[in-house]
Amino acid sequence: MAYQRGWNRLQNSPHWRPLEAFSKDPLRLELGFGTDVNSTGREDIRQICKHMGLNFRCVGDGTQKRIMALKLDQIRERKRAEELALEAPRAVAGFYRGTLNALPETEKFKINALFVQFYGGERAWSLGEAYAPEALRADEDERREKRRRLGEEEASESDSEDMEALLGRWATVQKD
Repeated sequence: MAYQRGWNRLQNSPHWRPLEAFSKDPLRLELGFGTDVNSTGREDIRQICKHMGLNFRCVGDGTQKRIMALKLDQIRERKRAEELALEAPRAVAGFYRGTLNALPETEKFKINALFVQFYGGERAWSLGEAYAPEALRADEDERREKRRRLGEEEASESDSEDMEALLGRWATVQKD
C-alpha cells in the first residue's frame, strides 16, 4: 500500500530536481529512471509527478521494473497535429509546417497545441486552463458585452461626424 509522502520529504527526494527540470524543459517529452530505483523511489516519483502535473509509466517486472515520467498531453497533441496536417488542405498544412520550421524548437509544443485547438477544434490540454473552450467563450462573451455597452453609449454620435473629425486632423506636408 502506498502512503502519502509529506511535502518536505518529496522536495528532499533525489528525484525532485530532475523531475522539476524535466517539467520546465520544453524539448524533452520523456524522462526515464533506471532499474536501480526501488519501490520507495518509484512511489516518490509517482507522487512528485502527480504534484507537477506529469504522467508516469512503469515498465517491467521485479528487479527489472523501471519508471518513466512523460508529458503525454504534448505527445498526443504532436501526433494529432500531424494527423490533422495530413488531412488538411495543402495551404493549411504548409502554413503549419512552415510555422514549425520558422519558430524555435522550444515553441513547437505550443504550435502543435494551438493547431489542434483552433484548427482541429479539440481541447489542447498542454495550453492550460486559459485556453479551455469555456474560458475562451467567457472571454469572448465579455468582449461582446463590453462592445455592446460602448455601442449604446456612442449610439448618439454618427459615424460621419467621427470621419470628419479624423479627416480634419490630417495635414498635407510639403516636400523639401
